[in-house]
Amino acid sequence: MHKIPIQIRFSDIDRLGHVNNSIYSQYLDVARLDYLKKTISKFIKWDEKIVVIVHIDNDFLLPTLIDDTIFVTTEIIKIGNRSIDMNQQIIDDRGNIKVKSHCVFSTLDVQSGTSFLIPDEWKKCIEKFESKDF
Repeated sequence: MHKIPIQIRFSDIDRLGHVNNSIYSQYLDVARLDYLKKTISKFIKWDEKIVVIVHIDNDFLLPTLIDDTIFVTTEIIKIGNRSIDMNQQIIDDRGNIKVKSHCVFSTLDVQSGTSFLIPDEWKKCIEKFESKDF
């Protein structure tokens, strides 16, 4: 499992003193990109063969306040032929889950506009990083 700290910015806070729900998407995105950089980015040619998000589902469980210390955990739960399922959580330093998120990536060949089979080297890198079998 991948875990990174997230800095809460002053502009993230709404009038109620909570992190605005729309900001959580940015936190999750930062963690997704960091995960990809640590696993398969060496294989991705961002102007040729990439992954794109085709589905996101967020559950907002607890508010996050400006003084909270938060992290995003990220893990791949399934690798299909052309898609990858990822679970993420935003948690605080006491282990409270603030947000649960699920997203699905699809492969995309930029030139043809179609998906492609996930290469074995991508699967191997993810499996090694996650240390589990899919």
